[in-house]
Amino acid sequence: MLMLAVLPASQAGAAECASGLGRGWPPAVGNYGQAVETLFEGKAQPALSLVTLPKSGVETGVALLPGTQEQEWTLRFSRADKRVYNWNNSARGGGLELRVDQSPDQYQVSIPAALAQRLLHSWQAALDAAVPVDRKAAVLDGEVLSFQVDGQRYSGPRPECGSGKLMMKQVALLIEASDTKEKKLDRRWKDLDESLDELQQLLAGKAG
Repeated sequence: MLMLAVLPASQAGAAECASGLGRGWPPAVGNYGQAVETLFEGKAQPALSLVTLPKSGVETGVALLPGTQEQEWTLRFSRADKRVYNWNNSARGGGLELRVDQSPDQYQVSIPAALAQRLLHSWQAALDAAVPVDRKAAVLDGEVLSFQVDGQRYSGPRPECGSGKLMMKQVALLIEASDTKEKKLDRRWKDLDESLDELQQLLAGKAG
């Protein structure tokens, strides 16, 4: 706090909003995270995804699956039926088990290709701006969020400010849209588009 007191306002704001995300999976989390992703997406390869690995409770994920050519993409929200990460304390000897023999709850809708691509490019720009190439994901004790955007992975704690906070707002909009009736989807897509406008303005301000 003393250091922030002597910084100019713009620098203090940047310091307060430093991203905790790093590249790749945090140490000792990769196998767990990949098991959750495989449970949710099988062999499909989302262009964009976010998995949430909570300290307790079930894992969740949001993914955008590309369509063919200019056709609509698929938005999918997944929630594990039971926690994948489980310590087995049986009398025969305890140990970690990844419970992937289950059927997750899933909701999905079609999303316009142009909006899906805009979301992909906006998140890529935001994450690249926030996470230096040489910063690896750090060890975390607690919830881990892991973004995958066009083959690049960024993992860490839940963003609470700046562009990361806006992205989490967009995640909430995506989850809401995944379980929305078709006649109300246009409203959801408009809200998402407006939030992406806000993210674009924020990123442009940082660049300036």
